[in-house]
Amino acid sequence: MKIGVAYINEQVNSFYRAYLPMLAMHERGHEVVEVLQARGTPLPVERLADCEIVHIHRLLLTEDDDDCIARLRAAGVAVAFDDDDDTAAAPPELERFVAEGSLPRARRDFRRVLARAAQADLVTTPSEDLADRFEAAGARNVHVIDNYLPGAFNRVRPQGHEGLVIGWHAAAEHALDVEALGLRAVLLTLLERHRDLHVVTIGIDLELGHPRCRREPHVPIERLTQRLADFDVGLVPLADTPFNRGRSNVKAREYAAAGVPWLASPVGAYAHLGPDEGGLLVEDGEWLDALEELIAGRRERGRRAKRAKAWAERETIWNMAGVWERAFLDAIAAVRAAA
Repeated sequence: MKIGVAYINEQVNSFYRAYLPMLAMHERGHEVVEVLQARGTPLPVERLADCEIVHIHRLLLTEDDDDCIARLRAAGVAVAFDDDDDTAAAPPELERFVAEGSLPRARRDFRRVLARAAQADLVTTPSEDLADRFEAAGARNVHVIDNYLPGAFNRVRPQGHEGLVIGWHAAAEHALDVEALGLRAVLLTLLERHRDLHVVTIGIDLELGHPRCRREPHVPIERLTQRLADFDVGLVPLADTPFNRGRSNVKAREYAAAGVPWLASPVGAYAHLGPDEGGLLVEDGEWLDALEELIAGRRERGRRAKRAKAWAERETIWNMAGVWERAFLDAIAAVRAAA
């Protein structure tokens, strides 16, 4: 199989949705033609016309090339499209965390994406909620495929730290979830009750104003799980909103690869995870009690950490590459059968 892939390489999401799947296809012996696009530039169809299938991550980034799918299909190329964010459902409050004017544009772009994805031969997404959105818009052959991590993410060990660390890796926009779930009050209460407790965030600033709360602005993706391995508990608190229901469950997977037990809201792709994956689903209003239980339960944390690690080791991109491969091969076969 000869596969073309087009994506913007500066986006973390494309790491999971384009770069890693294609790396796995290459490892399986398939030929991969990679196109790293600049923002706002048309897809170079001529470079991809001899591929059997072209996988495009976030087609909105080729917004000035309306006929790229038609041109690829005219050349007999199957077209696969992937997206992992329902930006049309982004709440207005999100404007506080993004560039001015970008949110309305993102909503318009996503509606455009829904229309264009209906032209593709395969649509992939890590979220059942997003899959429903694409199917309702007329997309055919929609597959839910999780964000699988490289095996190297599992090969990390904690460096050691003082006390007990509650950690959270999240973008600044998750401040909306902090507000909705009352998480600042929860964490401040825990810090006052437990003198050896530390709260560490990567990305998001909780603005707790507490000496045992620390923020790291950024950790490169290749070093992420090594850093997460120094957490004792990982957080994934999400308000139950249409935007959050479209998210992937990648944060739980990153914590699990680092051997960290995690707590998440039962929202979207997290709703079907739980103890077997080393985690615990926490309803709104129950975060204080759930965290207290894990803080007090050292052995329970250890048991959950082992289950998390075992889950992450089973579901690496190398073990699960067949899911992507079958979806691509089936789409190619369908296009050939219809020719």
